[in-house]
Amino acid sequence: MGGVAIRSGTFIYFGLIIVFAFLSYHHFSLGLTVMVSYFYLLQHRLEQRFLLILLTSYGICLLFFFFHFESQNQDPIEKKIETNISFTGYPKVDGDKLSATVKTVTGEKLALTYYVRTEEEKTKWSSILQLNTVCTVNGTLKTPPEPTNPNAFNYRQYLRTQNIKYLISVDTIRTCQKGKETFYTNLLKYREQSMALINHYFPERIAPFINALLFGNDDQMEETTAEAYRQLGLSHLLAISGLHVTIISGCVYFILLRLGISRESVRTGMLCFLPIYAVISGAAPSVIRAVVMAWLVLFLSKWKTVIHPVDALAISFIIFAFINPFILYHVGFQLSYLVTFGLLLSKSLFERTKSSLENGFWIALLSQLVALPVLLNYFYEFSFLSIFLNIIYVPLFSVIILPLCLLTYFLLFLFPAIGQLGVNLLTLIFSNVNRFAEWVYQFDIFHIVLGRPPLILFLAFFIFYFIGFTLLERDGLKKKKLLITLFVVPVCLQIFMVKFSPVGEVTFIDVGQGDSILIRLPFNQGNYLIDTGGKVTFPLEDWQERRTNFDPGEDIVAPFLKSRGISKIDKLILTHGDSDHTGSALAILENFRIGQVLVGDTLEKKEIELNIINEAKKRGIPITKVSAGMQWEEAGHKFFIIAPEKAAVSSNDASICIYSKLGGQSWLFTGDLEEIGEREVIEQFPQLEVDVLKVGHHGSKTSTTELFLSKIKPEFGVISAGRDNRYGHPHQEVLERLNAHKVMIYRTDIHGAVTYKYFLSRGKFSTVVHDP
Repeated sequence: MGGVAIRSGTFIYFGLIIVFAFLSYHHFSLGLTVMVSYFYLLQHRLEQRFLLILLTSYGICLLFFFFHFESQNQDPIEKKIETNISFTGYPKVDGDKLSATVKTVTGEKLALTYYVRTEEEKTKWSSILQLNTVCTVNGTLKTPPEPTNPNAFNYRQYLRTQNIKYLISVDTIRTCQKGKETFYTNLLKYREQSMALINHYFPERIAPFINALLFGNDDQMEETTAEAYRQLGLSHLLAISGLHVTIISGCVYFILLRLGISRESVRTGMLCFLPIYAVISGAAPSVIRAVVMAWLVLFLSKWKTVIHPVDALAISFIIFAFINPFILYHVGFQLSYLVTFGLLLSKSLFERTKSSLENGFWIALLSQLVALPVLLNYFYEFSFLSIFLNIIYVPLFSVIILPLCLLTYFLLFLFPAIGQLGVNLLTLIFSNVNRFAEWVYQFDIFHIVLGRPPLILFLAFFIFYFIGFTLLERDGLKKKKLLITLFVVPVCLQIFMVKFSPVGEVTFIDVGQGDSILIRLPFNQGNYLIDTGGKVTFPLEDWQERRTNFDPGEDIVAPFLKSRGISKIDKLILTHGDSDHTGSALAILENFRIGQVLVGDTLEKKEIELNIINEAKKRGIPITKVSAGMQWEEAGHKFFIIAPEKAAVSSNDASICIYSKLGGQSWLFTGDLEEIGEREVIEQFPQLEVDVLKVGHHGSKTSTTELFLSKIKPEFGVISAGRDNRYGHPHQEVLERLNAHKVMIYRTDIHGAVTYKYFLSRGKFSTVVHDP
């Protein structure tokens, strides 16, 4: 090109240094090992002084991460405050919940939540609270909660990727006024107005997809369709990425040239347009990454300087990491950089392909393989159809749908009548495309749940794949057996180490005020779920109804089970009909294959229990009614039903109680058993002794009596209760009785999930949250 080429790799070295320093901060021995190996490989191709610069950079980055993260690790706070805040975006109103990102007078970002009390108040604040509105509020400032279950979504960490450190739960809002407008706020207003335009012209089910493609906003997207896209590996098509930036930039560049504007002026205009577009499109990590790369290429082209795309990628990564190191936790950030890096490094492989179809296959395959470890780390599953669906959907979205969205958007502004033709056409296309995705999503056989990989295996995926694609680029398909081995071995290790783990497990899942217990036998020989948790609901008026409601089964239990590699529950055991035990059973039926549902052989069952039984029958799931004296055995493990009595009236005292020996300990799972039920158990089984007691009825004072404890003599007691619950569980009298009998107490409201992992006859308890 006659210009100056920046040496390829100059910046990628420093980008990798940041990764190794970040890894070393969190896992020092592993990070140090990787870093040393990295420098060992580099010594054969780099000068000694450059290696010294990299080593110094590593030390500086490690210190940077140490001081930055340590400064954020402050003690949790919760205090009442009165402060002035300004809204940095448009508030979201869902039912009676209003949420927004706000900024204090000192410039600190907060995540605001406010629950409106009346329909009139909802209407009032929906019209008053807008972008840049300044208000005085009273409320509680607190640190975001950390996860209390293994592998759970880390809300605190997620907020830190947004530069948000605290939550503010507002009690009252007063004295609001309009703030000063800036160029940035005007851009955000334009974005909001544009999304309103789309919502006006497009059907309710289609508009969220157009807004996602053009403005990076998918808030109103129908949950079923969004889940289908995610499970099928197509959700990246609905997130603005390098593909969108390339197409939109290309269209703007072409139009400006056709208008007779000089190339130099077009370049200057594009340098101004790209940052503006980043704001309008939502400023997601993938957008900023693509915009920075494109901006660097355009900026340096003025001096006829060529920058390698990999270095442009590395520069944007370095800028991101130093502005906000927490962005490294963002799943969108990780996927964007990993997939782009993988595609750039495989450029020579694509150049050898003979057809666009073959090229599309390799791009889809490489993207899915590179993304697989990250997808498993966050979502625990993938679809076999992902590669083939991407071959169809990527060209469809990039060549037809996205350009048509852009054209329709501009026509709706200029010539609404003509733009309506694009609306009709896009509605037809999206209706069929979404319907097809939802239809394919129904076939569970293609969904593979592998669980969350351990860190060492997470890194092994990339090492094996890097070697595999290096061989593929160099030798093509000559060494098929070796290539297949390199790509299959990490998956096989994942299956053996996670899905078919030789370690057994009993976990008392933290579902708040409720019960849910996983019993997992070694080598996937049996997965039993005792209760599902649930939420007590109250009648709501129409204006209070939310689009999405929290469900412990959907939001806590299902992700936890999938993170363990569980796709089938051999026995779903519903101890009794209270909603805090069985209220989320329908979500479990929806997410997993169920081998059998066990319910008590009782009379006068509650409506919730009858509904679950009917739904299970519709799905062809066997229903087994159990009572005292029944048992089952699996892989040498025996499980005895010791309550309820046959034909007992459904109640807390008629809960299913199970006795078993697991990992060298004897266990008693009691449901909501109270004093009467406890007396019946020890009368029928007078020799019963227990090592681990699931304390009945969340530690209510009507359970875990002195007589019961003196008879069964437990060593450990596990109480499942919600934090600050309205019932005062566990009761102080129960805690005193347990302490008097020298019982080691674990509580989900204090310790989070309580797990006992065992190998053969030896095991150990662990908790997510350590004793405060």
